[in-house]
Amino acid sequence: MEKRVYIHEAPNSFESKLIQIMLGFFRFKKRFTRLVIRNKFPKKPSRIPAVLNKNNHIEEISHEERKVWIITPKSVDPDRLILYFHGGAYLSNISSLHWAFIRQLLLHTKSRIVVPDYPLAPESNCEAVHHFAEMLYLQLLAKYPLEQIILMGDSAGGGLALALAQSLNTSKHKKPVHIILLSPWLDVTMSHPDIPMVDAKDKILSIDGLQKAGQYYAGKMDVKDFCVSPIYGDMSGLCPVSVFIGTHDLLWPDCKRFREMLESAGVGYRYFEYPGMFHDWMLVTQMKESGQVIKQISRIMIS
Repeated sequence: MEKRVYIHEAPNSFESKLIQIMLGFFRFKKRFTRLVIRNKFPKKPSRIPAVLNKNNHIEEISHEERKVWIITPKSVDPDRLILYFHGGAYLSNISSLHWAFIRQLLLHTKSRIVVPDYPLAPESNCEAVHHFAEMLYLQLLAKYPLEQIILMGDSAGGGLALALAQSLNTSKHKKPVHIILLSPWLDVTMSHPDIPMVDAKDKILSIDGLQKAGQYYAGKMDVKDFCVSPIYGDMSGLCPVSVFIGTHDLLWPDCKRFREMLESAGVGYRYFEYPGMFHDWMLVTQMKESGQVIKQISRIMIS
């Protein structure tokens, strides 16, 4: 896969600007920190919207006493499977925004999508979550042996997807063919020297909130263990990687660092940077920028 850098040049939509103004007005950043400290995020997944049943077959299975949804378009027999890990700082469960984004993925990629309700911190920890993800991957390999598997995740789910790929890279099992990361959280230490310069622009995430969430997730593990913070892992030999990030996101500096690491390791990648966009904007499917990302993902998957 060729190495490609895409910088979005179109003016930001009115909706994206308005969302950031409203987030700042209602001080969402401080609310995020309070939710982390008090562990008040939703622990149950948002209900699957009825509209997903219209054009898809939804199978619910159990894996290690947690729910996993396998969603397959009715119109095609997919040869690709997306294992999608939702974001939420490892503390919050699947939201309605995630389901809306997954619906668009189904419409545009015609892929089978597997969405796990993986264990959450602080009730669980990285060791258990990583084991859950790896065992689920092997279970899917047994059930869908001929399909190409793509790992995808947003925010914390992006970190989990990359850590899983790094673990699989040293195993004898079939590897994923691509990793797609949306606003990925790659380093829970939040120690990149450029992060404070982005802090005022990010109206969603806080440095101290993410550090606390990272400590919850790490449990007894070192926060620099690659399973917790995959930016400290080995990138050599990874399958091609695509990264989507905005410049008003605290996670942007680590994504730039990650791109440099992929370059040094000789890994094929596509890096998509959207100036002025906020954390996880891809999930807000009403915005034209989200639609652009969906189209880019679709092109990646057929290339």
